[in-house]
Amino acid sequence: MWLSGRYDVPQESIDDPPSPVFRQFLLYWFGSNSISTIERVRVINELTPEELATAQELVRRNLKTKRNHLINATWLLRDTSAAPLLHTMLEEEPDESRRLTIAGALWKLVRDPTFIECLERAKETDIMSAHMEQVLWLDDERAIDFLIQLLPGESRRSNFGMARGHDLKDPGPRALGLLNRLESGMNAPFEKQNPPSYYRQIRQEPAFRERMLQAIHAENESKRFLLL
Repeated sequence: MWLSGRYDVPQESIDDPPSPVFRQFLLYWFGSNSISTIERVRVINELTPEELATAQELVRRNLKTKRNHLINATWLLRDTSAAPLLHTMLEEEPDESRRLTIAGALWKLVRDPTFIECLERAKETDIMSAHMEQVLWLDDERAIDFLIQLLPGESRRSNFGMARGHDLKDPGPRALGLLNRLESGMNAPFEKQNPPSYYRQIRQEPAFRERMLQAIHAENESKRFLLL
């Protein structure tokens, strides 16, 4: 079996995996980088309880590699015992993007409020755009307010070149697109999206907040089913 040499996987697991499914788990998580997240999650869902425990141990063993997909594997595997290791990693990690990934895993596992602090710091940097979907993990009205705070001004929006030419690190257009998607249930073309002023004007209306909150819950619930 081919696995990446950067990982620490016992030879006996490689030579004699307990099942074809566990062999897939090793290949998908410690081998090829081209496997989709959906496929990686699918194979996790097919592990037996005994295999799941072994998978958790292997991921904890390899958190030292600082690979983002393994950091996320801790919560995909529901491994709350990884929380102390993640806390140590967070304290020692200088990169703000990886810190947010680690804090997100802690939020998923044990609702650690450090995640909210990391989101607030990311708001002032150019990493926010890459982590936009994580805002929805808050799963309450804070997510609505956070996205609206990221919206661009109207004059900036008019200069985005219809979304194809704007700076991909600018979180404003992505926040606007996400708000529109939550409200309409679909990804609308940039020129057909509601403008930032629309969301700023109605942000405190109870009906709007309830509608958006239900959309956030539905989004998170639909992704939760990937883990069942």
